[in-house]
Amino acid sequence: MSWNLNGRKNNRQKGLVLVMVTAAMMALVGVAALSIDVNHALMNKSRLQNSADAAALAAATVIDSDGSTGEATTAANTTLTNMVNASGNSSMSFSDGSVIVQYSNDPEVFPTPPLTQAAGFDDDDDTFVRVVVSNYELDNFFAKVMSVEKKLSVSAVAGPSPSAPAVNVVPMAVCEDESASGSNGYDTGKLYALKLADQSQSDMGAGNYQLLDFGSGAATVRDALAGGYEGRVGIGDTVLTKPGNTVGPVGQGLNTRFGNYSGGGLDASDFPSDVYVKEPTKKATLDNNGDVKYDDNSGAGGEGWAYTDYEAALPCNGDSDCRIDSGGQYDRRILIVPIVDCSGASGGTSSFTVTALGCFFMLQQAPTSNSGKEAVFGEFLYDCSAYGGTPGQNSDDDGPYLIVLYEDPDREDS
Repeated sequence: MSWNLNGRKNNRQKGLVLVMVTAAMMALVGVAALSIDVNHALMNKSRLQNSADAAALAAATVIDSDGSTGEATTAANTTLTNMVNASGNSSMSFSDGSVIVQYSNDPEVFPTPPLTQAAGFDDDDDTFVRVVVSNYELDNFFAKVMSVEKKLSVSAVAGPSPSAPAVNVVPMAVCEDESASGSNGYDTGKLYALKLADQSQSDMGAGNYQLLDFGSGAATVRDALAGGYEGRVGIGDTVLTKPGNTVGPVGQGLNTRFGNYSGGGLDASDFPSDVYVKEPTKKATLDNNGDVKYDDNSGAGGEGWAYTDYEAALPCNGDSDCRIDSGGQYDRRILIVPIVDCSGASGGTSSFTVTALGCFFMLQQAPTSNSGKEAVFGEFLYDCSAYGGTPGQNSDDDGPYLIVLYEDPDREDS
């Protein structure tokens, strides 16, 4: 009798274990199945957000280039289409969701969809763009068993960053030329004289050699050209010229960027050299008309040695002109030079308005005497832009800026 009772108990226990194991296995299978849907949703949300970011940046760039809101909207939609056609995005289709492109003069205030423009919007002021993709449907794998539909919504806001004055500016300036091509008359890859040896070649008037007055005394000029100027210069600021050639201090300051510390009390601890100090075999010169003459052929393909050759040489380990191991710093040969409006030049100490900031690559060492009537030469690279501006709603036209992404005020995860 007792044997029968024990047998029944064992059978009941075996049945209970089987039920529990089956339930646990079903739960694990369910979790695994749902995880596939969750991972699929997360992957597509990332793709969708990247697409919205790219579309907002494209639209904001069109607006910044004086395009209309209609052209900007077209650019946003074209960007989304291109994202769909990109490798790995074949499963995406923006016909599966609603796309709205909105405009505002304040990155913190956008209209409620389906409106496209904030109240009081003025396209002559700073314009911020928001791209909203809502109710984007995803394919279900196992979630449909639980009657769950996957829909995503993302948004992105883009517009101009606040302007920021440039730091580490050198006390030299060049005159703009709005009638010429390029940025304020300066073409990328072209060589220019940044500081002259002959005042008659300057558009700044008699007595000027394209130096600026960042403080009195030769020591101030020397330190500032070595990179010691701590002030800021922005577009719209007024700068004063410094009459006089000041050849020695100019060369002593600039040439620290090549590791040359001959005179002036400057040293490598305060003013390290660039990481790469190679110069062209045949140096650039100015002719009697003030035109640059550069007949060097030591660059790639027998061309004149230039910034592209400098870049190609990096990280330059093992090169005799490499200064990485001795404490050289990157970009020391890139000079931030104010581009000014010289239309009112009268000679002597003059004030000019800064209209742009140009980044120039210092091609060769500066002269330390005026015996050869040599200039200081720089290859124009680009308009110096603000890389450290703090995003906000205080952007203006009085300084360099970038087109950047902002947080969407209505979506914490944008």
